[in-house]
Amino acid sequence: MPAGGPASELIMFIVAVIVAGTVAGALAYVTTDISNNMKARGEFLADQMRVDFAIINDPENIPVSGAGPYNYTFYIKNIGKDAFPFSNTSVQVFIDGNLIPPSNLTFQDINGNPISSLQPYDVGQIIVTLGQSLTAGAHKIVVVLENGKARSLVFKT
Repeated sequence: MPAGGPASELIMFIVAVIVAGTVAGALAYVTTDISNNMKARGEFLADQMRVDFAIINDPENIPVSGAGPYNYTFYIKNIGKDAFPFSNTSVQVFIDGNLIPPSNLTFQDINGNPISSLQPYDVGQIIVTLGQSLTAGAHKIVVVLENGKARSLVFKT
């Protein structure tokens, strides 16, 4: 009997060490997973903050040219820290909830030169070509970048 006491205590000690090691391993895995997710979310938010833009038109006076088709000009300013793609394959435009086909969009700088990206603090133009003029009254344009960032402007024609 005297040998049974220390043997059972040794077994209990080994089991306690195994259980403690398992718990410590699980906590380390969970902590690492949370840390990695926080890092990824922080990088995503930092990217979102570096890419930003504004529609800077006068909502009471949208430039329009043509007598069919009609070309409406909207000015976009990059107010972020990074350049972003600025073309009909990377930017979607909605007017009054209707997606404007990429073939009806022209992207250029303020001098009328075609561009494919908008550098920080630069202003670019989106020229929307429509077969019919917009009816008189209030309308809404929504511009969406490829990263999902969107801005809208309510304007009058």
